[in-house]
This record gives sequence, C-alpha cells and structure tokens, in this order.
Amino acid sequence: MNRAANLARRLTAVEQQRDRRRLAHTYRLTDGRTVRLSTLAMLRTFTAGLALNGKEPPEPPPAARDMALLAPDADTSMIGRSMRAVAAEWCQAYDEGRLVALYEREGGMAQ
Repeated sequence: MNRAANLARRLTAVEQQRDRRRLAHTYRLTDGRTVRLSTLAMLRTFTAGLALNGKEPPEPPPAARDMALLAPDADTSMIGRSMRAVAAEWCQAYDEGRLVALYEREGGMAQ
C-alpha cells in the first residue's frame, strides 16, 4: 500500500510538472536574451497594465519589462501585439514619469 501511494504521488508530480511546462513558453527578446514567460504571468501583466490607463504607473514587474522587449514577430496575433504594446507603454510611462496613455478618449485627447 505504501508503494502504491508513492507511485501515485510521483505520477501526480509528473503531471503537474508537465502542465506547468505547457503554460510557459520561451521567447527571444530584442536585447538578445532568451526568457521563459508564463502565459498566466503575461495575462496578469496585461490586465494590470490595461487598468493603468490615465493613472500614475507603479514600477513594472519583470514580466512587463520582458514583454516590452519581445520581438515583433514573437506573436503576430492581435492579443500578442496588444500585450506587447501595453507592457511597452507601462514601462515607458514609468521611466518617463508620466501617466499611462493606452487609448484616446472621444475628445481626441489621450488619457
């Protein structure tokens, strides 16, 4: 019985490790580094960045800095381009000490 419990525990650990690997991908950044970014971390960074529009940005997390340096051909989908753009704007606004401006208001002024 102890042997069966150990085997079950090992199988569960292998399955969890396999699932974690599937949720992270390796990317080559424009500065030459290669990083492994978690899909969930990228989505968290994206949603946090979207909420910053018109606000004073806090220091971007390392995932945002890495996402801002993704090569344009890393993900050419609409969501991939949007995630890079939000991360880049967050980092740039923080570095320049200005408000985050992700989209324009109806009056033509970015906020």
